[in-house]
Amino acid sequence: MTSPPDSTEQRYLDELLAAMRGPCEATFPAYPVADTLPELKFPSDTPSAPTPSFLSERFEKEFRTTLLIHHYFLKAPLARNSFEAAFVRAARAGGHDIQKAPEGQRFWDVEMDGQRISLKSTSAKDLRVGSLHISKLCEAAWIQDARSASHRERNTKQLFAEYTATVNAIIQLRLFKKKGLYEMVRIPTSVLAQVADVPRVEFASEGPSIGIPVGQDPPDFTLKLDRSDAKVTLARIDKRVCTVEGTWRLAPQTPR
Repeated sequence: MTSPPDSTEQRYLDELLAAMRGPCEATFPAYPVADTLPELKFPSDTPSAPTPSFLSERFEKEFRTTLLIHHYFLKAPLARNSFEAAFVRAARAGGHDIQKAPEGQRFWDVEMDGQRISLKSTSAKDLRVGSLHISKLCEAAWIQDARSASHRERNTKQLFAEYTATVNAIIQLRLFKKKGLYEMVRIPTSVLAQVADVPRVEFASEGPSIGIPVGQDPPDFTLKLDRSDAKVTLARIDKRVCTVEGTWRLAPQTPR
């Protein structure tokens, strides 16, 4: 027979329950009828195509509980690894078939209902409401060795062709610390396919920063090849080409 909790255990249990019931104002698209989800689908044509939310009531409740525990009990935002664990747990609770990527997979983190997803998270101080930033989409060692525009163009377009053929969407969890606001945003990889249309002249610089589509103001996103860290960065991603899956407003964090 399990013994009753001692005073220390009871204190932690009380604090944990209080955290799970902490103040939270959530907004998200309407749930699927009767909490029954069809096969998950992402857009494959235009970036502006309407897309269904994958957030079911069970998914959202499970994910929100994890957010509350991290925010009010642990006093720590969801970092990349904990976000992935929370996402997988919530997806399973929501009735999705979800598997983690095999070891060494460089582009995606989880496969949900047959769709491959890259999971990102950030709580950077300079987050912008209307745009997103992905510091490292992926590593690319060749960036440091590329000495010509043709080399950079060829390798960049090959990388993005492979990426968009492999990954269906990027989902980023953003925390605006001062507001206590978490935001889950989906970036369709169809937006990134526009890299194929960038002319060679845009790759002339050894560390190019290219607004895409070229000539559009503002661009859908800015592609940067970072030579110092051999990585691909996506900056100033216009949130209008993305889908906000849900937001959770919590009380601002206080020291424990």
